[in-house]
Amino acid sequence: MKLGFSLKKYVALRGKKYYLDVGFRNVMRAAALLKDSGISERMRVSAGLKLLLTHTSHTRSLFLPCAAKFALLDGIFTLLESAGNNNAPSPSARKNLLSLEDDGALIYGAFMQTYGIDLQKDDIDWREFYALLSCIPENTALFCVMKARLSMTSEDLNDGLETLFNQLIGR
Repeated sequence: MKLGFSLKKYVALRGKKYYLDVGFRNVMRAAALLKDSGISERMRVSAGLKLLLTHTSHTRSLFLPCAAKFALLDGIFTLLESAGNNNAPSPSARKNLLSLEDDGALIYGAFMQTYGIDLQKDDIDWREFYALLSCIPENTALFCVMKARLSMTSEDLNDGLETLFNQLIGR
């Protein structure tokens, strides 16, 4: 995340801007939806766009051909991925750090303890959520669990968070 520049709030495709609604809940729902093999690929992409775009931009996306919808969704996740650590480890070096679904209580507790953010009530932008998650201090249960799962030092946790993001979006 570069503080000298504001975060992009849109993805451009075919000369048009599609504005984003990337609260952390929307991103997590979209990522889970995109992994659901019980739903057709077209439906997953359409539903993912509905979750991640503002109402006006989503309405405009309905008229895009299927290939353009895939490109738009890929552009959104590429933008979100760029908010994290760009020094990702190789896929063979990646380990399971934590699950946003299974470790929800740990994440909730860490955000409440560290930042005073109630993730049940406060809706923060995904990029803000990701940045704060990558800075969880050592005195939280979440940090202890991540460190134990990695069996590494605290310096290696950012690599693990990059892995978590890539697992979340299925890359």
